[in-house]
Amino acid sequence: GDFLEYAQPDILLGLTATPERMDGKDILKWFGGRIAAEIRLPEAVDRGLLCSFQYFGVTDVVDLDTFRWSRGGYDVQQLNQAYSANESRARLVVDAVQRYCRRAEDVRGLGFCVSIEHAEFMADFFRRAGIPSVAVSTKTTPTDRIAAQSLLRNKEINFIFAVDLYNEGIDIPEIDTVLFLRPTESLTVFLQQLGRGLRIDKRKECLTVFDFIGKAQQNYSFEARFQALLGHTSRSVQKEVDDDFPFLPRGCSIQLERVAKESVLENIRSAVRSGRSRMVQRIAEFEEEAQEPLTMTAFLE
Repeated sequence: GDFLEYAQPDILLGLTATPERMDGKDILKWFGGRIAAEIRLPEAVDRGLLCSFQYFGVTDVVDLDTFRWSRGGYDVQQLNQAYSANESRARLVVDAVQRYCRRAEDVRGLGFCVSIEHAEFMADFFRRAGIPSVAVSTKTTPTDRIAAQSLLRNKEINFIFAVDLYNEGIDIPEIDTVLFLRPTESLTVFLQQLGRGLRIDKRKECLTVFDFIGKAQQNYSFEARFQALLGHTSRSVQKEVDDDFPFLPRGCSIQLERVAKESVLENIRSAVRSGRSRMVQRIAEFEEEAQEPLTMTAFLE
């Protein structure tokens, strides 16, 4: 913002994959308050600019409904305790990969973890299950990071387990499988992580996505992410989930296991029921989330 005020360009061209900013700041004001052209995920898939996806919502063994919630997200320490060294959950993840992927040894996958400890645990568990994998994080040297990527490209390993901070640091078009191993509160982060696997590559038919879904804390929202996958629809997300997503882009599917589907529907229903208390909470958290003073205009924007 400061730079644009200083530069005062005659013509300003802006390109972004994430117009809904995490910091709540309005970027449209620099562009006369309007988007000149936009293409959302489902339309990009339909036009063959991104590859199609199969999305599996797997019933998780960890329920998060009683977990602490602060600063617009789950308590990371608590998530770390629940996931790191949790053998039964790691077994669930391996079983899902072996059940839904034709052959684990043909997979080029990326798993998003909550912490370095979690990523290292998952890579170790997968290796013990006979699926070659490595963990990559801010601790990993640039050389090892690049080495991990070429190992994955050559299928010498089948999975890289990464920590959230690494959403934007990996660019491997061949990635054909993404594992969401922690809840992603931010839609921007969810789309960035999903996007790691949506790049077109002649060596893959489509992207396989595994999302591990347990009961969610009432502040957590499944609605926005499914809305993003569905695009503009006059039907409610709740109805789409109920009817098993009949109107997805070409070649795409979303399958929710029975209990996972119940958790998603319960989450959406409770969001509708608790509209007023949710609004009060969002007002209370606004200044910390958006990093600007709370005014009616700022809140509505």
